[in-house]
Amino acid sequence: MGEIRHMFPGGNSRYGFYSLYEYLIWPQVERKIILKGGPGTGKSTLMKKIGQFLAEKGLDIEYHWCSSDDHSLDGIVMSKHGIGIVDGTAPHVIDAAYPGAVDEVLNLGQFWNRRQIKLSRDSIVQLTRDISELFNLAYLRLRESGIAYEELQGHHKRALDHSAWKRNTEALSLDFLAGEVPSMEKPRHLFAAAITPSGVNTHIDRLLPENSTIFAVKGNPGSGIKELFKYVEKNLLIKGIYAEIYHNPFDPLEIDLIILPQSRKLLLDNSSHIVAYEKKLANPKYRRILDFDSLLKASVLSPQAKAIAECRDRMENRIKEAVAFIAQAKKAHDELEAYYIPAMDFEAIENLGDQLQQELWLEVQG
Repeated sequence: MGEIRHMFPGGNSRYGFYSLYEYLIWPQVERKIILKGGPGTGKSTLMKKIGQFLAEKGLDIEYHWCSSDDHSLDGIVMSKHGIGIVDGTAPHVIDAAYPGAVDEVLNLGQFWNRRQIKLSRDSIVQLTRDISELFNLAYLRLRESGIAYEELQGHHKRALDHSAWKRNTEALSLDFLAGEVPSMEKPRHLFAAAITPSGVNTHIDRLLPENSTIFAVKGNPGSGIKELFKYVEKNLLIKGIYAEIYHNPFDPLEIDLIILPQSRKLLLDNSSHIVAYEKKLANPKYRRILDFDSLLKASVLSPQAKAIAECRDRMENRIKEAVAFIAQAKKAHDELEAYYIPAMDFEAIENLGDQLQQELWLEVQG
């Protein structure tokens, strides 16, 4: 059985839907199969079947999950071979950039009974509009949460001992990057978590390389953690060190995790303000743990305790409300799928999957 890893290529954030799909197949794209077709046409099922087949053949597979449906895939990737199958429908529309040479489009709509679907036209149009509006409401809540988050950061930034932050950041960065060999490959950017219909979800326990060495940091928003990650990212680029960089699902401009695949080292934000990564890890091997709250001046924070607590409540409550809207959108999407599923020729799609997985297996064998 090959190594199977799980991540997210896009997500529901304080800025709306945020896509990192350009990094889904990275760094070299040899073959990209783009699946088109409406909801319920079998795209995710097809990818799961092919992924399982190839993993059982011993190939390493990445599963890229959909942030709007915990059980649905947006893509599967064999990164060592530069091959991927991706869902090319909204909200992450992907078209063929190099038709035939790299990209090919498989339209699963060819296997539906259009006349049967057209009978439900009005319901399909209304549900599609409802889903769009529910996501708009979710993004408004996440935007409101972002305002509270910025205020929370501000309280802690004012209390930060910048000299102590600089000393600790430089020391931790040097230790983390020690012994790394330049490869000149640009870093890859993805998500290790997502805001989904069931809440904030992560597969970090099925993402990290085995026997990883963890450099962990924790602390409140504004305590200097995110600036640490930016400092390390800058040094990665300067030194030409390849890394996988995983962004925060709530604020994608911030980083939660950096993995150095070459040495199996990783730098992880264990703060659990948005994503409780630590709860998913069994017996992690920590090399260092640095609490950035120790760099905050209590004399500055103490008078703001009530304001900080109120800020945190606003942030967390707006995220919960956003999740509720995303869950409603998922329910409406399930209703939408119900109009397509009876109109699909799934036997033909299964045959297509059988042919494609055999073709890919022969291709990777050379």
